[in-house]
Amino acid sequence: MRNLIFLWCSVIALAQPVLRLKVPPVVPDRGMAIGRAAATTVEAPDMIGGGHLIVQFTNPPSAATRAALQAQGAVILQDVPDNALLIAVRNRLQLDGLSASYAAIIDPRSKVSPLMAEEGATLQYIIEFHPDVDLNAARAIVLGVGLELRENPDLGAHRLMVRWQARFRASNPMWTLAARDEVSYIFPAAPELITGTPMIRCMSAITESGPLGQYIALAGNGWDGAGMNATTLGYVFSAASTKLPATAAQAEILRAMQTWSQVVKITWMQGTSATATRTVNVLFGKGQHGDSYPFDGPGNVLAHTFYPAAPNPESIAGDMHLDDDESWRIGANVDLYSVALHELGHALGLGHSDDPKAVMYPYYKMVTALGTDDVNAIQMMYAAGTPPPPVPVPPPTPTPTPTPVPPAPHDVTSPTLTITSPSTSVITTTAVSRLVGGTAFDAGGLAQITWTTNFGGSGTAMGTSIWSADIPLLVGNNSITIHAKDLAGNTSWKSVVVIRK
Repeated sequence: MRNLIFLWCSVIALAQPVLRLKVPPVVPDRGMAIGRAAATTVEAPDMIGGGHLIVQFTNPPSAATRAALQAQGAVILQDVPDNALLIAVRNRLQLDGLSASYAAIIDPRSKVSPLMAEEGATLQYIIEFHPDVDLNAARAIVLGVGLELRENPDLGAHRLMVRWQARFRASNPMWTLAARDEVSYIFPAAPELITGTPMIRCMSAITESGPLGQYIALAGNGWDGAGMNATTLGYVFSAASTKLPATAAQAEILRAMQTWSQVVKITWMQGTSATATRTVNVLFGKGQHGDSYPFDGPGNVLAHTFYPAAPNPESIAGDMHLDDDESWRIGANVDLYSVALHELGHALGLGHSDDPKAVMYPYYKMVTALGTDDVNAIQMMYAAGTPPPPVPVPPPTPTPTPTPVPPAPHDVTSPTLTITSPSTSVITTTAVSRLVGGTAFDAGGLAQITWTTNFGGSGTAMGTSIWSADIPLLVGNNSITIHAKDLAGNTSWKSVVVIRK
């Protein structure tokens, strides 16, 4: 379970925002709280090429603040919620007039995942280095402390996997690594990475300064502000995939939204404008697609998402973009539901988890539900949800048994199926049930028409060639799938989403 403890930095005469690190230091090493009587010059660590500091401000750093830091030769590497920046500096950094309230190197104890102690015999870890560190220099650092490198092309540009042969060492060299200024964070390697099973890295959600580091727990207070409250978010599907039917793709993304809504009090409402506030704009795009982060073609980057406001500005806050050059599929890699579930976690404000079993671990995998760590993390931002009640399933209306028609041995053609009511793929209603109807045809004869919902409901429709079913609805997004089966056992399906307010 994630140790979600935040670092609170005391200051003199200033209200200090929280730093959302996964592990707080016991004492802020070489840091300083800046007050009215405090000095405002910070010495950089004595490292070749400078060192890495977290500098926090009383308010979100403005463009002028960033420019003032860069004018002194500081390189801004990452945002650090709340109101802080990770910067690379040389020699001395003047903070006069910048409303800075805290500055420190990252405590080595904040660089080691709390799950490390729980790994037991799994002595393989991911070492994440700061974005400006050359990976060949990083390899030399790892080998210099006596660790075995485990090269894996799926790790990404700033990570290495290492193996510690505990029988040859009396103490864990991870703490030696954590003391290095170049190291950002150390966390457990997933079994798939250890065995060489292909995995695709999530690039992390995006802020004004790019992706957040693995050491960040949450990106802020979430859409509901401070405190654990309920909230309502809009969604808009502004650009469809060319790899999947639009209705099927939307149903999978709505199912991912509903999965988060089952554990916290978040209500999703269909919006009318992609640029509206508090709205997640979902689009499939290729290459340059309207933001500063172009997609790279098949493989590598599957999607990116923008964290909520703040730290991101409206109207791009929360937006989820998926690379339409990928081979998107349903129920197989690249599985749209699994990727959307992960990306929506970022859209709600979650950083990456250290737990390889979590949906929010920084590498995508096929999933069917949230992990324990995912639920614990999201419930630190929003009020816990109430599990939906069982959907009452009415007894099926008997359908006259059709006269058996022996199928031809070569019958492998699926029946045709059409939903005529409702006439659109997504509708909104306040009713407790919805009549869904349509037509079906198969040259060899139809056996039956059935329906299922994403809440576990199921039943048999009345009729076959002309069919209908009165389907009960729960509040929220009801994904209804209609299945047609012919006498030879061939099947086909169509789906519709009914949003009950």
